[in-house]
Amino acid sequence: MTEIAFHTQRPREDGCGVVTLQMLTGKPYDEIADLFDWTGKSHHQTNWSELRPVLARLGWQLGEITATAGWEDIRSLAIVHVMDDHFMLYDGRSGAFYDPWEWEGPQQTSNRVPLSFVTVAPPKT
Repeated sequence: MTEIAFHTQRPREDGCGVVTLQMLTGKPYDEIADLFDWTGKSHHQTNWSELRPVLARLGWQLGEITATAGWEDIRSLAIVHVMDDHFMLYDGRSGAFYDPWEWEGPQQTSNRVPLSFVTVAPPKT
């Protein structure tokens, strides 16, 4: 797997799901955002039912949505939904947190409370 390049969503208030997929795939924000249906939305806000099909369309292998009470449950690369309706990446192998709300990253600690996650693996070549 290639190294993950960190991107921040700041100063935007929205777009954490799109930025999370940007970090994961290495594709530009606008290219990822164009894969979503924003009809009737004034902000780039996403949920699992929107993120998972976009990743699948890009060929990524996805696990099931899994509820969690702690970071220790996540042992591989995963998209994580955390408290305050926010998405981020976490690499359970290295312990790196890729939180698009931060200005810089990745971080080695996070105060976020994980609620659910989906493990991800790059497309098979």
